[in-house]
Amino acid sequence: MEVSLKQIGNKVKAILIRPASFWKGERLEPTSMQQLFAGYFLPLLLLTGAAEFTGQLLKGAGFYLMYPLMRGMREIILFLLMYLVSVFLSNQLIKAFGGKKDLNTVRRLVGFSMLPILLVSFVTNLFPFLYVLEILGFYSFFIFMAGAEELLFFPENKKNRYILITLFSNFFVFSFLSIFLSRLVTSFI
Repeated sequence: MEVSLKQIGNKVKAILIRPASFWKGERLEPTSMQQLFAGYFLPLLLLTGAAEFTGQLLKGAGFYLMYPLMRGMREIILFLLMYLVSVFLSNQLIKAFGGKKDLNTVRRLVGFSMLPILLVSFVTNLFPFLYVLEILGFYSFFIFMAGAEELLFFPENKKNRYILITLFSNFFVFSFLSIFLSRLVTSFI
């Protein structure tokens, strides 16, 4: 399977500009797990890690490459763990709110909803002085909400609670992982 930058760009544009219609298209013609990872998530993940590495080098690491390398790896591990834990939590919470578990749908939902966080991290990792833009990562919540509304089936009175609890729990997990991995990197340096 060959993936072009144009295909990735079109998918990114569709998610960011028209999330509701993107999710309707996902309901009708779902993205395969191979397409999700090879054609979307992993390229963005590696790009974010490379941006962190480059940003740390530009910051003035000199010839000391270990710290920028560890920071780049931290970024990749953070988002990969975030994806895995979020998929697990989101899927487990479905049953608690009276829905039917659907692992493939949850994988797509979490993977695509992480787009704003990955893009904002790319920019702020490359140019740390733009850290104020990190607030734009909260657009991921809206993309997740739009996708959950379209793809997941719950009793109507429980859908909003599921979305709210899932978003808060995933935010907590992201915060915990971020702090833990940062402390881990600094303890090795």
